[in-house]
Amino acid sequence: MPVSGVVVTCVDGCAQDVAQRLAALDGVEVHGVLPDGQIVAVLEADTVDGEVRLFAGFHEVEGVLAVRLAYHNFEDTEQVPS
Repeated sequence: MPVSGVVVTCVDGCAQDVAQRLAALDGVEVHGVLPDGQIVAVLEADTVDGEVRLFAGFHEVEGVLAVRLAYHNFEDTEQVPS
């Protein structure tokens, strides 16, 4: 399962609104709004393609200026036999 941390830059004064809209999306967890109006969020999806679509969709949210990838990881949810 791909997991990514992102930082979202917003139009001045829109960060709280944008954070609420992003948090309503499946696979998005908003961790906070920084004092400078940037949003810290985590994206999770079943596939890389799904995560890319989710990431790209952030640009369609009114008030979003930029989305930057902070980290990307694959979390294995299956147990590997020992």
